[in-house]
Amino acid sequence: MRIALAMLFSGLALAAQANGIYKWVDENGVVHFGEQPPSSTEVEVIKKPKSERYKQWEAEQQAAIAAEKAKQVAAKPTPERKNTTKQEAQGPSKVDEQVARAQAAARAQRCESSQKNLKALTTHARVREIDEEGNHRMLGEDERQERITKEKQSIRDNC
Repeated sequence: MRIALAMLFSGLALAAQANGIYKWVDENGVVHFGEQPPSSTEVEVIKKPKSERYKQWEAEQQAAIAAEKAKQVAAKPTPERKNTTKQEAQGPSKVDEQVARAQAAARAQRCESSQKNLKALTTHARVREIDEEGNHRMLGEDERQERITKEKQSIRDNC
């Protein structure tokens, strides 16, 4: 009996360690902590989970941040941009190159993500997903085929 209880508690401790902990502030200024971050707000990672899904999410977040910074830098007026005819004759500026690199990194990330999603959708007949409330649901065959079509289009667009 004691051994069974010890194994149960150690199993629960391992399960608790598997999930990450996130911190975010909502639109009312209230600080929240949770295991699933909202997609619409900026999130601070308190404890990183050890899953591939987290690594994919982190890479997407970094690519989005880099693209946003590149857009902000490109939008700022600089003395170099006053005379655009000289720049056009000289070639692309450093800012344009940074924007292009950020966009290329974001496209590569989307390409990789789409390829992984397509592989998962085509190799598994039953696909389960987590909705916004954290509930698990199975995708129907029509929805799975629709997503396969979307992922193929995304691969054509980004790869």
